[in-house]
Amino acid sequence: MKKVLFSSLVAISVLSTSILAKEYNLDKVHTDVGFKIKHLQISNVKGKFNDYSAMIDFDPTSSEFKKLEAIIKTASINTDNQSRDEHLREDDFFKAKKYPDMTFVMKKYEKVDNQKGKMTGVLTLAGVSKNITLDTEIGGMAKGKDGKERVGFSLNGKIKRSDFKFASGTSALTVGEDIDLNIEVEAIEK
Repeated sequence: MKKVLFSSLVAISVLSTSILAKEYNLDKVHTDVGFKIKHLQISNVKGKFNDYSAMIDFDPTSSEFKKLEAIIKTASINTDNQSRDEHLREDDFFKAKKYPDMTFVMKKYEKVDNQKGKMTGVLTLAGVSKNITLDTEIGGMAKGKDGKERVGFSLNGKIKRSDFKFASGTSALTVGEDIDLNIEVEAIEK
């Protein structure tokens, strides 16, 4: 009897967790997918991507992410310099024609508290896949004018350029090894 009761409680717990999680769409007006990298080891160059999408499953009750999968179109890179952006799309950087999508698939979320956590997943960039961990900070939740629930959060992390075979030849001499990822998200309940 105890075994049946325990199994039932586990099933109810799993079911209630999946019921509490909600799916969200990106609000692109209030979302920014950005990065920063050193140029000539003396200054920072910032950039962002303009074309991206994500599937987000977030539990507002427990403040935990259940799923996050993102697709970023590499050709949409924008550093406010057209000549540089065209170079970044080429084969010694993003290889945008061969690899039009950069992807991130969350594998686990470790909650630190109701605002902070660690999101670990697989980043695939220019044909190379690596595990990365992003510091997560939940800014809060609010209802928009449309009555739908919104969640805001930040994802920040660092990747090594060489891990992704990114920048080769003389290009590798002009850019830093570390790339800072800075992503600000506002998402709307589906």
